[in-house]
Amino acid sequence: MTSVPIATDNAASRDDMLTYLFLADAITMADVERPLLALDLADEPGRTFRVPPRWYPDVSTNLTIANMDFSEFADAVDESGRYRDFNAD
Repeated sequence: MTSVPIATDNAASRDDMLTYLFLADAITMADVERPLLALDLADEPGRTFRVPPRWYPDVSTNLTIANMDFSEFADAVDESGRYRDFNAD
């Protein structure tokens, strides 16, 4: 397998770059709640938290429209590292 260098002039603009990613990994598949892994690719690359499917639309929408930052959700996780709403008890 050979790697292909990416020319800097072909790189996406800041507005077109992926800044986060949601992954279904082994934990997602094994856990009864099926929490997706949210991964920061921009501000704190590598920072993660889990998102149960029930909360995925809220997180994804707010990140997509830049209403909230990744860190706001990551800072609001429960003791298991999962985001479950800002008003969760």
